[in-house]
Amino acid sequence: MKVLCIGSAVIDIAARPVGQEGLWKEKQRISDIQIQIGGDAANQSRHLAALGWEPALVSCIGADTNGRMLLAALESRGVDTGLVRVKEGCATGTAMVLVDEQGERHTFSVKGAHSLLNQEDLPPALPQECQAISLASLFSMPELEQDGLEAFLIRAKKEKKRIFADLASDKLGLGLQGIKAFLPYLDYFLPSLYDVQKMTGTETAEAAARVFRDHGTAHVIIKCGARGCYCDSDAFTGWIPALPVKPVDTTGAGDCMAAVFAARILAGDTMENACRYACAAGSYSTLFFGASTAELSEEKLEELMHQAP
Repeated sequence: MKVLCIGSAVIDIAARPVGQEGLWKEKQRISDIQIQIGGDAANQSRHLAALGWEPALVSCIGADTNGRMLLAALESRGVDTGLVRVKEGCATGTAMVLVDEQGERHTFSVKGAHSLLNQEDLPPALPQECQAISLASLFSMPELEQDGLEAFLIRAKKEKKRIFADLASDKLGLGLQGIKAFLPYLDYFLPSLYDVQKMTGTETAEAAARVFRDHGTAHVIIKCGARGCYCDSDAFTGWIPALPVKPVDTTGAGDCMAAVFAARILAGDTMENACRYACAAGSYSTLFFGASTAELSEEKLEELMHQAP
């Protein structure tokens, strides 16, 4: 284990193209329906595995068919699932993802076992070879966030592990107060602009990033979709553009960006270059149907960088 990914792991049932609800027809024929790996932590771990970073996933699933399918899919992609816990009496998290003709997604989900992750599900000790922790899904782990996560982060910092974090949807409406205690422990925070504007009461990526910096986060990267990302850190501050592409499906693009960014930082890259690789990879991922189906490699990343603006 080199990277520990903590957060949601779900089954995605994805369909495309699905137009506006008013145009739906009975037994309508569409191009594609697939059952896929989903959830922020699962998506990130799958991409990190493809890039050789030996990720281990910390999440929860149900004792059901969906859970068994999810584990098998992750293991086949090189993800260590030894720390995934089975919650008896709970269903594996499942999402229905409807993708329209422009590649934009509309997601419907049910509360699943991943939301029951708690401090007892965390590993009691981190191995020496573990270099980093990715909190892929803040706001999706309410039990852990309320009790146990801060102490875990304090221990990880003492052991000199790098800490990356991203946000899930703030379904409980906790806002900034819900993550404020964790911000000083984050080395790299990569939220999406639409998730943080209301939370911070700001209108721009620059202003939102400054809020998190003022709360103690060392490096803030605001993911801005087709615009790319805005980075605010002592090492580099500025905008990095995305690749110009015609998306097939934007699902999981942010998870792909976060995984590639972490991989580049852990490999010793600069902040600016890590952001450039992340933006290129995020754009590339939208050319594929599904949250984590884009096949990444070091060779593919270098090829994408030659296309970068």
